[in-house]
Amino acid sequence: ITAIDNATGYVGSAGASCIAGSIILSDVHPNRGVIHTQAYYISANQVYARGLMNLGLSPQQIIDSLVAHDKGNPPNNTIRQYGITDNIGGGRTAGYTGVNCNVYRNHMLGTTFTVQGNILLGQQILDSMFARFTNTNGTFAEKLMAALQGAKVIGADTGCTSRGTSTISAFIRVAKPTDPQSGPYWLDLNV
Repeated sequence: ITAIDNATGYVGSAGASCIAGSIILSDVHPNRGVIHTQAYYISANQVYARGLMNLGLSPQQIIDSLVAHDKGNPPNNTIRQYGITDNIGGGRTAGYTGVNCNVYRNHMLGTTFTVQGNILLGQQILDSMFARFTNTNGTFAEKLMAALQGAKVIGADTGCTSRGTSTISAFIRVAKPTDPQSGPYWLDLNV
């Protein structure tokens, strides 16, 4: 999930995977927005997206450019997935799920957040994350945690089904508007 909180100006990100170190997909930009580059992650795509956000491009413009200029060798945008939220005009969101991402794959867009995933048990995982973020009362960080809890189902990431767990790594990051671009962020949990 990528998200902003209009009331506080905080931006945040949360995610989990059956691959260790899932935090790599999170790129937080204090006082601006969040980018998730996931599914066959390569750092060059994330660096490229970061540069576009720093130039002020919209989430959809960033995704369009990422798809057109995939940095893979060979380029293959059909296996990538992106979710981007920024805080311009009360929030803008965009998502992309390549047709060759591992099944089940999809993304959903809210006004101030995106939820996306691949190698999932099914649409119910994204629906649960979306509903929990939307319907949880509490702080922005608590809403991000609620979204993560929405995917706490054995095999939510189907790579973990045989392990009897939902994931093996998870993170939550929240940056205040005054946090430095490269951190430390107000909240930066990586488990």
